[in-house]
Amino acid sequence: MNDKKRPYALHTNRELVMMLAGTKPLAVFSHEGVDGFEKSDALADQDFARHVADGTLSEHVRTFQIPLRRGATLNIDYWFYALKGEEWRVEAYSLLLDLLHRGAWCPQLEWQQGKLLGYTDEENLYHLSQTYPGNPFVAQIGGPKAPESG
Repeated sequence: MNDKKRPYALHTNRELVMMLAGTKPLAVFSHEGVDGFEKSDALADQDFARHVADGTLSEHVRTFQIPLRRGATLNIDYWFYALKGEEWRVEAYSLLLDLLHRGAWCPQLEWQQGKLLGYTDEENLYHLSQTYPGNPFVAQIGGPKAPESG
């Protein structure tokens, strides 16, 4: 999808700045365990370490082992950075990754992924409407809101 047409700015390569401003609660980075690809490459050279050291952010690392054909496996390392008080998002996101790596993915899970990463409902809806056009779930969440009872 062409980002110039998107009505909002992606978080990509702006994660640290957004987290320090308090507008992004969680950042997730990943890379396959391959030679020559360093953690700093995955983090887009953003210096999270200083902010982890001073307690502004917490760092969590998870490795998922993905089964491939013929019995081979692929290790994918994930680095999670969470604002203080938002660490619960790491476990929630890890559960989503487990489902993703098992081949279970759908607009509902992608909605939750966006929420965990700090995207607004409007941003999520736009993304999902572009990614899953005509999907009944996306149409339902994008439809008119039910009146509040009171």
